[in-house]
Amino acid sequence: MLDWILSQFKRQSAEDIERAREMVRTAERDGTRANRESARETARRLGIEVAPDASAEQLVQAIRRYLARHGQA
Repeated sequence: MLDWILSQFKRQSAEDIERAREMVRTAERDGTRANRESARETARRLGIEVAPDASAEQLVQAIRRYLARHGQA
């Protein structure tokens, strides 16, 4: 049972990291601005603390730093 619970956390984490990677890639490739709420939700799911008034660009930068620190970039 414990193994199943842990596998669910790992899967969710992998999905969150992939979502974050895609957000960063899209922002870099297209030069488009990320959706602020989507970026905030992704940051929250990764456990990144950001200012309540952070812009979408600041959120993407925080996500980029998280991925780089965790070897996920």
